[in-house]
Amino acid sequence: MAEISPEDRLALHEFSVRYREAYAKSNPLSELHLETIQDAVRGEYEREQDAKRSPSVEPPSPAKEKEREPEEPDHS
Repeated sequence: MAEISPEDRLALHEFSVRYREAYAKSNPLSELHLETIQDAVRGEYEREQDAKRSPSVEPPSPAKEKEREPEEPDHS
């Protein structure tokens, strides 16, 4: 593949910026779509915050790790 000159790379970047702006202007997101996204993000954020406040699973203690014997591989 041929090397792209810096001038061509800049022109391509400027074109892509203008193209995305025109596409966004001609295809705006609906309010319903935005609300759906906001609800999903809000729900995920609240779940993460709840998980940080009350961890439901305790990490295994080092003593328990040493007591366990390694499982033998299954030779089926």
